[in-house]
Amino acid sequence: MGMFEEVLHDVREFVKAFPDEGKREFQSRDIPDRWPSGGNGNLVLAADTGVELGSPREESVSFALWSESDHAVRDGAITLIGPDLGEPGGRDLPYGKVVMVAGGGFDGKNDYDRYRELERARYDVDLEGYMIRAASLYQREWIRISRKALQKGLTFRTLGGALIGRLKKIEYVRKAEVLFITSSKEDVRRLKAIAGKAAMLVGAMSKIFEEPQMDCDECEYRPVCDEVTALKKMRESLGKERRKR
Repeated sequence: MGMFEEVLHDVREFVKAFPDEGKREFQSRDIPDRWPSGGNGNLVLAADTGVELGSPREESVSFALWSESDHAVRDGAITLIGPDLGEPGGRDLPYGKVVMVAGGGFDGKNDYDRYRELERARYDVDLEGYMIRAASLYQREWIRISRKALQKGLTFRTLGGALIGRLKKIEYVRKAEVLFITSSKEDVRRLKAIAGKAAMLVGAMSKIFEEPQMDCDECEYRPVCDEVTALKKMRESLGKERRKR
């Protein structure tokens, strides 16, 4: 089983629990027009803001998952649970975002570098009227959308399509999917519990790659590594490489 398969399953069950009328599904290939670039200089001031997502006043969670199985990811799928941008729901909305990617070449030696590349890519969306502040260490995002962008019709379908397009520029990414949650603070908190599992896996992977002298007996991530086959293989593969040096 891959490293994030259980977490991916939990995300699927989380979405399945919502009634069909509470979910909207889009496809990135159906987006007719490309939204103009902000020229990498997007700054949305408070006075110009139409909607804020995941501000310090609200709940926020954002994380990425990968799988080597194409069956685990619905290519181009954008799922929204809650109000869309510009719809009634208030100026401040809670915000959850899950990026799911299927790709190849995760061989236990380059997984951490590839994960960091995916992390950078999921924040690298350049849209006019869209500003992001991210704290990946805390799995949070704070988004501002300008009033002008809302008037011109910026939606989560547009945002999701741009994000999927950016992810699929990465050579080893075969499929990409994104989930957005704006329904309630309680729903984002429930998603946070799932995000915590992903954070433990990423923390264990980070320690395996960044600490050449691993003392597994004293490591706080040992229970995670012992349970997840992908982490075991990663630890063993890197251990062999280091012993050769």
